Amino acid sequence: MEKNEIVIGREVEKGSYLVYPVDKQYLSVGRKHARIIRKSDGIYIEDLGSAGGTFVNGTPVHKKKIHATDTIMLGGADYYELDCANVLKLLPMPDKEFQAKFLQLKKVYDDYQREKGKIQSQSQRKTILTRTVPMAFSTLLIGLLMIVVPFFFNKGNPMVSMIIQIFGSIISAFGLLLGGIWASNTTAKTPERLNELRERFLIAYVCPNCGLDFGERPWEIIKRQGKCQRCQREFHVE
Repeated sequence: MEKNEIVIGREVEKGSYLVYPVDKQYLSVGRKHARIIRKSDGIYIEDLGSAGGTFVNGTPVHKKKIHATDTIMLGGADYYELDCANVLKLLPMPDKEFQAKFLQLKKVYDDYQREKGKIQSQSQRKTILTRTVPMAFSTLLIGLLMIVVPFFFNKGNPMVSMIIQIFGSIISAFGLLLGGIWASNTTAKTPERLNELRERFLIAYVCPNCGLDFGERPWEIIKRQGKCQRCQREFHVE
């Protein structure tokens, strides 16, 4: 089988179109009945010497140019009607289009890494900010207490020091609590954002020909391989 064709029949290779006979239906469809070929001037169906024949819009053909709206039947009385539109979707894309779309995966990978780093950096900055601001605010209030309280109490009164210590402890504890809550609420959405980003990436980071999921494998590794491991379509990076 060539890379720009699909073989149709009851016994075909992986990646082709299998017609599965059920309760003796479609037995007039050959083991390798026909093939659909993409050429520079269009898409053709070619009968592979089947006994039942191949019909396009009711006319028997050996080789004929076809379109998605054509009615294609394989075999004789128990003929199999081909879902032409869906079969054509399985046909490997042209080399030029495949090369262009494969090279676009580099941008998909680079954008993903950049956006992931951005989200992680924002999360780290927010974590630091939400922990330091409440503590700085608490320190400022304690400093103000040390200045203001002595104006209302005798400076030699031991109550002054005790009041400052009590209020200082309360403010520090409140600052720590507030900082922890703020940090927790701020960073709680980070895993969700990363998961959403990864899901979008995995949907886009696939072989444009067969849809093989490349996972998070670096683009450089895929580039060195030079082809998709499933469909074996090769690509070239200049």
